[in-house]
Amino acid sequence: MSETEKEALFAEAESHAIPYFKENFDLEVVITSRKLLPTMAFSQVAMDGYVKNHEEQTFGISYDYKDKVVEDFIMSPEIVEAIRAKGYDPYAK
Repeated sequence: MSETEKEALFAEAESHAIPYFKENFDLEVVITSRKLLPTMAFSQVAMDGYVKNHEEQTFGISYDYKDKVVEDFIMSPEIVEAIRAKGYDPYAK
């Protein structure tokens, strides 16, 4: 996969992950890293980040670029607390 193709996948993944947090938890987030998982086994981009202005509220999330869905959301205790403070259940499906 070319660097241009990777960058396009990263942009697509971010364009789904950032609204995911806004729509589901009313949080604005910053993506700090992006990584393409091995394509022979996965069709996912893994991302790490934090809540804007709260670097201690960290998360990891993946985006499946074949199925076009956000998956596998990992949360720090601090972001769990922030989500609950907004009245949301971070573990609701």
